[in-house]
Amino acid sequence: MAFKKNKTKKGQIQVTFNWFYVLIAGGVILLFFFGIVMKQQKVSEENLAYDVVRIMESIFTGAGVSEKTKNFIDTSGLVDYTLYFNCDESVSEFGIRDKGSPAQNVVDPIFSPREIKTTQLILWSLPYKLPFKVIDLMFVTSWNTKYFVLGNNAFAEEFLNSTTGLNVIPIPDLNSVDPQKNFQIRIIDLTGSVQEGLPVPDKTTLMDDDKVTAISFIGTHSAQYFQKEGNSWRKAGDKIAIISLGGERDAAKYAAIFSQDSNIYQCNMMKVFKRFNFLLEIYEQKLKEIELYYVESPEKTLTKDCLGYIQAGQYEPNLQQALTLLKGNAKACSILFDHCADLIEASAKLKEANTNLGSKGDCLTLY
Repeated sequence: MAFKKNKTKKGQIQVTFNWFYVLIAGGVILLFFFGIVMKQQKVSEENLAYDVVRIMESIFTGAGVSEKTKNFIDTSGLVDYTLYFNCDESVSEFGIRDKGSPAQNVVDPIFSPREIKTTQLILWSLPYKLPFKVIDLMFVTSWNTKYFVLGNNAFAEEFLNSTTGLNVIPIPDLNSVDPQKNFQIRIIDLTGSVQEGLPVPDKTTLMDDDKVTAISFIGTHSAQYFQKEGNSWRKAGDKIAIISLGGERDAAKYAAIFSQDSNIYQCNMMKVFKRFNFLLEIYEQKLKEIELYYVESPEKTLTKDCLGYIQAGQYEPNLQQALTLLKGNAKACSILFDHCADLIEASAKLKEANTNLGSKGDCLTLY
């Protein structure tokens, strides 16, 4: 009897051990297949990121040449992902946050928030002229990035009329800001109400700091970015210069509105100014050809004096002096953004000289 009892206990231990072994083996198998699934999921997400970025490149290229056209892109399939945009040393980068294969672009300027998470992407481009057309500036935003326009002047009216289809509304004061369920907000301050250290709007205090930003325009050619820090505003970078000749739909000013901060704005504008330098070389050659045309055909300037507005010495401003000045300023600008403000006066002189030449009737103009 004792022998049978011991044998039974031994069998029970063996059965328990077998079940324990099965559990371990099963766990190992499950972990193995779980690892495969996770690895496959990671590969799939990386492939998705790669495909999305390549598609975005194509879309951005197309939108960049669709002058003055707004493009609304359905991104509902990417609602769980965050798109990110950055620019460093004149190289733009965009992709899916925390996923590989971002795209880089050294040619096209892209002005955008740093992050976008949305079901609808909005792309819009405007021509940038200084004084001739340099390139189309592309703005990237989303339906759930909300813009509040604070101030009542000609630019506010123009901007509201120009941004039909975008999430833009006017407000009488900062207390009227209501972010609702938008991913992020941008306050366009035309009154100087946003100041460092002052409180942010009450309804934004629970939002993440980087999702509440403002840009305050100072005079005609400068602006300051701000970002929420706790319950108050802090400056986000140094004051920026708006390099433009003004006028309606000022592309440089609009680009500042759609940029996250001074870094993204200046970085992309430096790409613009590199292209500007190449174009100036072309226009310099064109001016030489126009001058030679009139020198070799003096009978064409007997009554119109076209050469007087081309060559230095007779009229001020003239194309030769204005273009030489602009070239020198553009080279300095391409080295350091702080020097770019000098382009405004030089561009205005070139525009005036070209306009005076064109007013003489049949004289050939530079652009």
